[in-house]
Amino acid sequence: MDPVAALLGRAGDRPEDPAVVQGGLTVTYGAFAERVMWLAGAFARAGEAPKVLIDLPQGADAYAAMFAALMAGGTYCPVNREAPAAAQERVFRAFAPSVVATDAATGRRPWMEGAVLVDVAGCDASPLPAPREPAEAAYVMFTSGSTGIPKGVVVPSAGLAHYCDWAAAFEAGPGDRWSQHPNIAFDLSVLDIYGALTRGASLHPPAGPADRLMPGALARRERLTIWNSVPTAIDLVVEARQATAETFASVRMASFCGEPLRGRHLRALFEARPDMRVQNTYGPTEATVSCTEVALDAADFEALCRPVASLGAAIPGMELHLIDGPDADHGEIAIAGPQVALGYLGDPARTARSFPVVDLPDGRRLRVYRTGDLARREEGLLYFEGRADRQVKITGHRIELGEIDAAVERLSGAPAASVVVNDRIVTFLATAEGADSAALRARLRDALPAYAVPTSIVPLAEFPRTPNDKVDFEALTAMAGRGHAAA
Repeated sequence: MDPVAALLGRAGDRPEDPAVVQGGLTVTYGAFAERVMWLAGAFARAGEAPKVLIDLPQGADAYAAMFAALMAGGTYCPVNREAPAAAQERVFRAFAPSVVATDAATGRRPWMEGAVLVDVAGCDASPLPAPREPAEAAYVMFTSGSTGIPKGVVVPSAGLAHYCDWAAAFEAGPGDRWSQHPNIAFDLSVLDIYGALTRGASLHPPAGPADRLMPGALARRERLTIWNSVPTAIDLVVEARQATAETFASVRMASFCGEPLRGRHLRALFEARPDMRVQNTYGPTEATVSCTEVALDAADFEALCRPVASLGAAIPGMELHLIDGPDADHGEIAIAGPQVALGYLGDPARTARSFPVVDLPDGRRLRVYRTGDLARREEGLLYFEGRADRQVKITGHRIELGEIDAAVERLSGAPAASVVVNDRIVTFLATAEGADSAALRARLRDALPAYAVPTSIVPLAEFPRTPNDKVDFEALTAMAGRGHAAA
């Protein structure tokens, strides 16, 4: 599916239908499409294939800028405006945009030299009358690196089109009201934005911090029919005592991706609404968001949780192979198909390592993305078994624990070792002198994204060691689980 053509078609057929609803304000499909065409005209003035940095808050203007970049034959990159300024600058310099879509309140940042600024509210260009041919790359999404330069994943236009075709499984259309929880710089937002706006549904992003922390209240107020999020959003609903029939009364479908879906999440949903349609999906940024699916229902979901919910099987057109394992049903997940990324922006060496051509047991040679995720296959379905390295996901954000350790060591001067227990980051600090954990965590907020700041920092006289004198992370994880992380 061509997402721009689909959006313009919806706007032409039903211009008065709501496209984006946020904070009591509604942008209709007609007005949204007009905004897209005006912005596309502004972006097109930067050349045949403009590179558009989207420096906007989550909402209608940001979504319009995405479609406009595609319409102008360009490639876009969304910025996480909640990230530290230094991280935002690194993204700008790595992407090297020709255009920055922003608002008057933000204006030009000190590092934005060389790029044309387009104020989305004060755009004075002529609207682009017809879409250009799509660029090879639709967008660049920077993964959640905590320090250094994060990886810019280059997603092909063909991959986005294929993913939009798969989104037909949601059966969304006029009258559906679709959630939009994730930050626009997190790839799960791609499903919300294109899934809804290419099919005539309305999109309902949070109106502020309260909505983000209380997604159940947002679902009830907006009468959402489609819920898409990381599983820990359900934890927020449960903690707020909002996992009720009233909260989910209008939700006919819930979809999850980004981190393990656990039995507790599914029990909360099905106790509130037993007839809800629920699916779990899996996929990294490098494979255009997600490339598996499995349907779960109140009667049999427990059988598919071992201990976390199955990742499912490959969606049509995609392939998942298990490689370098003891047999064909165990190993590292390698993904092939049209949604696989073109590579990492400006990093051919890392691209070659992560996107190799491999020999498959059936004799074929395929270019794949090696995920680093370990899995087993049972009765045609995949089950997650951990990481080949120390990369984890928390609230859908990819985090390298080693990068957290590096930041803590840089600020404290002492060796650090981080583990994850119950979705909490616990960092142990090897120091006989103790440490002011609260002060160190406060300093880390300027060095790391909020989701990567350790929940607890625990001083130890020395780290436990394995027989070959390496840090014993299993022992540290056990210590954190026993409550040694209360500091």
